[in-house]
Amino acid sequence: MTRVFSIVFLGFLNSVVLAQKIYVIRNVTLIPMNTEKTLAGQTVTIENGKIGQVGSQDKIRIPKEAIVIDGTGKYLIPGLFDMHAHFFFEQGNHINTNANELKVMLANGLTTVRIMAGHPSYLEARDNIEKQLWTGPELFIASPQLVGRWPWPADFKNFEIVDTKEKASDAVKRFRREGYNEIKITFMVKREVYDEIIRTAKEEGIKVVGHVGPEVKLPAALKSGEQIEHMDEFIDMLLPDTSYNHGQSVSDMNIWRKNAWATVPSLDESKMPALVTAVKNSGVYVTPTNFFFFSCFGDGMTDEQYRERPDYAYIPKELLAEKWDIKERYWKNAPLMESRERYVYLRKKMTYELWKAGVPLMAGSDSPEWFLVTGFSIHDELETFVRAGLTPFAALQTATVNPATHLGIIHKTGTIQAGKEADLLLLDKNPLDDIRNTRAINGVFTNGVWFDKSTIRRMLDETRLGN
Repeated sequence: MTRVFSIVFLGFLNSVVLAQKIYVIRNVTLIPMNTEKTLAGQTVTIENGKIGQVGSQDKIRIPKEAIVIDGTGKYLIPGLFDMHAHFFFEQGNHINTNANELKVMLANGLTTVRIMAGHPSYLEARDNIEKQLWTGPELFIASPQLVGRWPWPADFKNFEIVDTKEKASDAVKRFRREGYNEIKITFMVKREVYDEIIRTAKEEGIKVVGHVGPEVKLPAALKSGEQIEHMDEFIDMLLPDTSYNHGQSVSDMNIWRKNAWATVPSLDESKMPALVTAVKNSGVYVTPTNFFFFSCFGDGMTDEQYRERPDYAYIPKELLAEKWDIKERYWKNAPLMESRERYVYLRKKMTYELWKAGVPLMAGSDSPEWFLVTGFSIHDELETFVRAGLTPFAALQTATVNPATHLGIIHKTGTIQAGKEADLLLLDKNPLDDIRNTRAINGVFTNGVWFDKSTIRRMLDETRLGN
């Protein structure tokens, strides 16, 4: 039998993955995500990296030259998205481990990742993935973050200070030309500058994503159509009045400030329906990143719990001291437990009410903050959605259909349908029974290549840093 192979190099793995023109996943239970149904006994054909036929196994002829993957007892879902990720390159002494991190992402079932603070090396990483020089998920790169000022060391330039309208307009146009997919906005941007960013981005045909600061406030951001990360300024809308702590609660950087935590007992839950209605009417997509906030600032973890997480072995040794210092700095003067519990409760309820109202939510990990690592932590975020009250199917939508729709690529990925790219995740257990089963990865298909369980295990073993 004739087999045609293309060779994809896996960098430091010193091995090759053989990519064949035709694959067949046979007798699998399909969770296509364009419907809430599960479809048992299905066969999926993949030709040149795209889904060919999808249907009952007794109705699809398997070509003799195909590589057949036995899906018996397994579940096939679209590959997962992480819509808020970073690289370790931004931290510590700025050591570039981008190629290894991308393998860790892919091994954890991520086939699409949005990097949320741009840098030229990230554009290079995106190109290397597209050319199959590197192994990893498809990348969408937001621009260097637009800020009003930068009070930290400036030894890594993933930001642009825009303190005038002219600088804002120039930055948006320049980053659009340089090939960034979206414009990222972050800290301390004045309202008039913010408005210019939005105006120029609309003129240039590029989306604005990121934070909402107290200089802008949520109503203006909702009106602008900015895609909002972290539910910034949502919780501030529950303050009893705008004079209390200058109308600021624990959104964004205020989570480090005691005077902001002092507002939490006074937050008015009865204001939540109006907030949810406003968000729904705006049509914006929201990425809560709840697991990051809960695990680091709300519920917290013991030192032993952090060390026992699978992420921990993939953190560069050079960064560990810095991360332990950040953790200790917060927890040695942590807010009262009652305030932290109420904070977690309100964010969970807000997430649930937004989902119930039909606001499109997206899964984002904000890794590698603290001891979280991109890839592992997306599964924690999906669990957190379910703990907030979403169904497992709805949680999966936040990491498949919804981000694909926001990014404008739902026509080619995000669901399992004939003609779409074969971004697929094969699981040993049903994620609709228990969302934690997204971790039971048997194989990943992306960019025309099938990564089986042994290849995934090898990728993870060889990217561990031995902490």
